Amino acid sequence: MIIRENINQLFDDIKTRFFSTINFDILKVIYILIFLIIYISNQHSVEKKIREITKIENEVEELRTDYITLNNNYTFSRKETEVIKRVKKMNLTSSEFPPEKITIQK
Repeated sequence: MIIRENINQLFDDIKTRFFSTINFDILKVIYILIFLIIYISNQHSVEKKIREITKIENEVEELRTDYITLNNNYTFSRKETEVIKRVKKMNLTSSEFPPEKITIQK
């Protein structure tokens, strides 16, 4: 018990000496420093998110251009002249006669 009382008395002495000399100015500084640390960490996380967003936006733009290119190529390959070029490789020709409409009478 004596040791515990001595330790408590020592802590009380340190507290009274420390807080009486600083006059609570250091607590204000510590309070401000804590908020500064939080602010800086928040800014770092925001910058990281901005970099990620920029990276993803660039990737989306690349994918969009790829889609447009592929879509244009597909549309071009469906044209009649392109189909005729491909069919010639298989030794097929287009008909010389136009298609006729077949009607069924009842």
